Amino acid sequence: MDDLSSRDYWEDRLKENFGLHGTGFQGLGKRYNEYMYKVRKRVFLHLMKKFDMDFATINVLDIGSGTGFYVGLWEDLGVFNLTGTDITTVAVENLKLMYPSYEFLQLDIGNESSHMTFSNKFDIISAFDVLFHIVDDTRYENAIRNVVSLLKPDGLFIFSENFLHHNSVKSARQVSRSLDIIQKVLSENNLEVLLRRPMFVLMNAPVDTNKSLLKGIWRTIVSTVRRGEISAYIACNILYPIELFLVSVIKESPSTEIMICKSANSKSD
Repeated sequence: MDDLSSRDYWEDRLKENFGLHGTGFQGLGKRYNEYMYKVRKRVFLHLMKKFDMDFATINVLDIGSGTGFYVGLWEDLGVFNLTGTDITTVAVENLKLMYPSYEFLQLDIGNESSHMTFSNKFDIISAFDVLFHIVDDTRYENAIRNVVSLLKPDGLFIFSENFLHHNSVKSARQVSRSLDIIQKVLSENNLEVLLRRPMFVLMNAPVDTNKSLLKGIWRTIVSTVRRGEISAYIACNILYPIELFLVSVIKESPSTEIMICKSANSKSD
């Protein structure tokens, strides 16, 4: 899928449903997506507390801001200076109304010259549930290079991917890239991996496992939540505390994970 058709797809999708369900796992219903985002919030805030920084003084760039979920989390952390970007017009227009104290730009991070849009650099750049939607490998590498160009020397790059321990899996709108490929691109761009932690264990598709038990659990979850909102509500209330426990104790996830990097040239912690 080229950048124009991808932009049109997300433009139409967000115009139809500008909310967490619009950017989430379509087909699983609003209730289930709501709980998936609750997990994301807990994982993100827990990881950010590991870093000793004054969020009120840092400059953040959020790539692929969508409906503003992570923009809201950065605001909760006390970030005053934030720039959000999105590939769609509808997202940028809505986000400007939702967060008038922040700046929002329409931008495709996969374009080779995207970094030239900015005159300043950032302490933190985040890209959640974005990079695996860049299906073209060259554009993916462009995105990483743009991030590095926009990071301050001691800046952090925080993003989510599926980090497969086997060969990459590609579809029309998404690529689950292998951990080896991602690490190679990061290394070539002088990004040092600080940590990689699970975002989900049971509550998202287990794309990084061949274990029949995990795949069977996922099929059961999907079939249950698709029966209706009552079934989804019951399933979510059972799964949510289990998921929070699992993401706190498991180091390798069969599903989406968060990675935090910094410039290899910056001082070590």
